Amino acid sequence: MCLRDSPGDSPVSADGRVGGTPVPAAHPPSAGSTGTGNPADARGVRPVTGAGPRVVAPDEQSTASIIAPDERTRVNPTTVYPARANVYFTYTKPNGATSWCTGWLYAANAVATAGHCVHSGGPSGGWNTSFTVHPGRNGATSPYGSCGTSAVHSVTGWVQDASVEYDYAGLKLDCTIGTTTGWYGMNWAATPTVGTPVTSAGYPQDKPSATQWTTTSAISAVHTRQLAYHLDTTGGQSGSPVHHVGCSTYCAAAVHAYGYGDHNRGTRITEAAFTNLHNWKL
Repeated sequence: MCLRDSPGDSPVSADGRVGGTPVPAAHPPSAGSTGTGNPADARGVRPVTGAGPRVVAPDEQSTASIIAPDERTRVNPTTVYPARANVYFTYTKPNGATSWCTGWLYAANAVATAGHCVHSGGPSGGWNTSFTVHPGRNGATSPYGSCGTSAVHSVTGWVQDASVEYDYAGLKLDCTIGTTTGWYGMNWAATPTVGTPVTSAGYPQDKPSATQWTTTSAISAVHTRQLAYHLDTTGGQSGSPVHHVGCSTYCAAAVHAYGYGDHNRGTRITEAAFTNLHNWKL
């Protein structure tokens, strides 16, 4: 089955655009970057003072899963790669409520996240707005300031059909903060296997506000468009990277999206997803 030809992966954007320029099948995997660590190297970053906007609740689509014992540990400080390439971002939902999700930089100006963090899914759903991205957020502190977005993208499989197999999205930033923080690489050509160690980090709702927590486990099942694993997650961690060593730094293998009680799942970075994410940063 040629995943890059799947109609569910047809790109769609918040501004009404559908479709995009295809990338040749031989397009190479992307390398990660550790960043320079120097905020002066990034353009368009906004300074942040205070704790930021009050948020109501994370935008979760299904039950979160802590697979006892809870093995999450706090990431503190968040100024070391790859922690600084993980982002906490807020947005306004169609009903006017303010919420948050997790995402991860995969280029100097682009963030990958879950589809349900940008659109509520299906024909009756709507796009979220007013995205504000905080790389390496640590409680009330944003050590790398914040950025807005110039474009918001997902795919028809999520926006039109609300299919959990297509629950991924991308935010194009109006800054180049990844030059400072670094970003994750992606390798669609390397199919993950059961037993591969993976790590994830995000911003859970059951911990102190806007603090980052990480956990490591292994892939328990590989599906056509999803990975299953025993990483511990709760609401707010949707959009977190599921990554392993590779791509010069770390390779993102999936975007975390769902909890199923005895395991969790993320949307795989297939060739089709890779192609879309690549186009969305251009």
